[in-house]
Amino acid sequence: MNQRPDYSVITTQAAPRPFCRALEIRVLVLKSKLHLIVVVLMTCLACGPARATEDTVFDAWTVRCERVSTTARSCIMLQDLILKAGGQTVLQFSLGVEPVSGTPTVLLTLPLGISLPPGVSISIDSGTPAVFPVERCDPDGCQAGMRLRETTIAQLGAGRELEIRFSDGERQPIVVPVSLQGFAAAFAALSESQRSSAGAQ
Repeated sequence: MNQRPDYSVITTQAAPRPFCRALEIRVLVLKSKLHLIVVVLMTCLACGPARATEDTVFDAWTVRCERVSTTARSCIMLQDLILKAGGQTVLQFSLGVEPVSGTPTVLLTLPLGISLPPGVSISIDSGTPAVFPVERCDPDGCQAGMRLRETTIAQLGAGRELEIRFSDGERQPIVVPVSLQGFAAAFAALSESQRSSAGAQ
């Protein structure tokens, strides 16, 4: 019988390379449900090193930008959580802004072996959870995607902790806390980069 991992986690700013292929595959899986341009944007940035990227850290969050022309950049903001024992990545939270509509879109990458039917729930400061389906799993992890409303972005910016809950293969709950420290500043920088890139086109 396999011992259940201790899901005590710490935050780290840099996106790990092991999740790179999962983000590439996600373009094909989520393009019918999310804006394709956002998913492609997040894939290119998280999966370099084809182009140089620039990281700016805002406490627990990193804004990662890639220059796509002499006047425009493409950016996402992200946070990763890893196990204290062994350094295994438990969750990757990436957020991008759809260039045309300005809709914030989140992509979550979760560990393999989780139970899919319960989906994944997200709550801010122990508030009412919102539940989203797990879209699919591949050798690098399981993925879920969601769009965020302006009110949710405001709550995230004012909050202290985001709680992400999913279930392991035995339907036992796993709760992963995500720090919201620096979220507001990171999202402001992300939005400003989006506006600058739109104006440069």
